[in-house]
Amino acid sequence: MSSKEQTILDDASDGGESFTSIFEDILDAAQASDAEGSEDGYETSEILSEEKCLEMRTYLRAHGEQKFLLKYLFSDDASATDTSESNIREVLYALGIRSSVVLESFDEAAMVQLLQLAITRELSRRIPLDNVTTLDDAISLIKNAKNIVLLTGAGISTSLGIPDFRSDSGIYKRLEAMGLSEPQEVFDLHVFREDPSIFYTFSKEILPTVTRFSPTHAFIKLIQDNDKLLTNYTQNIDNLESHAGILKDKLVQCHGSFAFATCQNCGHKVPGDELFADIRMGVVSRCKQAASADLVQSRKRKRASDDDDDEEQDAQEVDQCNGVMKPDITFFGEALPKTFETRLLGQDIDNCDLLICIGTSLKVAPVSEIIRVLPSHIPQIYISRTPCTHAEFDVSLLGNCDDVVEYICKELGEGWELTHEMIAENAFNGEVAKTADRTYTFTRTSGADKTQEADIMKQEETERNDPDGKNGTSPGESN
Repeated sequence: MSSKEQTILDDASDGGESFTSIFEDILDAAQASDAEGSEDGYETSEILSEEKCLEMRTYLRAHGEQKFLLKYLFSDDASATDTSESNIREVLYALGIRSSVVLESFDEAAMVQLLQLAITRELSRRIPLDNVTTLDDAISLIKNAKNIVLLTGAGISTSLGIPDFRSDSGIYKRLEAMGLSEPQEVFDLHVFREDPSIFYTFSKEILPTVTRFSPTHAFIKLIQDNDKLLTNYTQNIDNLESHAGILKDKLVQCHGSFAFATCQNCGHKVPGDELFADIRMGVVSRCKQAASADLVQSRKRKRASDDDDDEEQDAQEVDQCNGVMKPDITFFGEALPKTFETRLLGQDIDNCDLLICIGTSLKVAPVSEIIRVLPSHIPQIYISRTPCTHAEFDVSLLGNCDDVVEYICKELGEGWELTHEMIAENAFNGEVAKTADRTYTFTRTSGADKTQEADIMKQEETERNDPDGKNGTSPGESN
């Protein structure tokens, strides 16, 4: 083996810092463009046949990464022998990277890094179950399951006018429009500790403004009422699961919530809504807990040495902790709640008999790893507006989450009546069609979409004008 071949093998096997998160985004985009038939993708016949691609993926799973690379990247019988770069291009194509932008424009070093990630993803892909392939199968599973694990994301709240984070109209785009070049820094723990004013300047964009919940939240409550809910892992920080009545011992708020806030100095915890006024004004919220005796003495000595004339202000700063308050949401660089790991590995991995992912793109680790941690024989159902291209679900139900769960409850029948004001005003009466293998799409009529959009805009305007609900009734709660 040549030194160049060994270098490529070593780089492709390196799971450390040889590639960054940008390659995750590139891989997602490349695989999504192929799945959607994008114009920048190659035709199947241009590089390899689908039979050849399947053969290569099967060999990878059967023999492992090293033998796979030796056979298809460096062997004499590899179909492209001019340069290793052309061989890498073929292997990437076989692993689902069909974007001409990637295959024609990337240099060898970039393609090697992308290759490592593509191989890792292929090896970690779950093989869909042969006996779970249809919408009827999915409904039957829900009806007969006893211990359902739900993994939920922003898509279960968007019908209430609550934006997600990563879409074109999401939180990060809003923050960019406000002049923030790196939107994720708002939720970076190190940035917060250095300058909490950045978070308080922009966090009003994610402040919960409603207590009502969506039909999808009500569906989760129905699963609980039917004694089938094992755990609801939510990535949302709006705390609407609690408003919907999901029991505390059934709920893991993986990314925390605004329900409480904690002083970064003394650890004092308060209800989160005590910070809301400061957040709306963009002012850093400070802890009003009494300062410790040692801290009071230290501040008095400092005040005396500084000879400050503003005695009233100094007295308040001396007597109170005055530490920075941080909402109990999980920032980047901060560990997830301990209950996430202990419950997943200590209970759910052994007891779950059905996984349903609703309204999540599954792009944020470690929560996204739940689909790989649970045993592969556990059926998996995916419900969201857009497909998930980097995971293999048994059945995918694509459309507005509220529409999908409304349909499911009607099919489940007695004991699954989904009563909710949003359904009463705008019930789903669209089409359900099988659009691909294991995939069904729920399509509303255009008139119904406009009615729902008008209702959301009206609700958002009411909440902007009266965020505390003091000028009338509360935003409303669902049955």
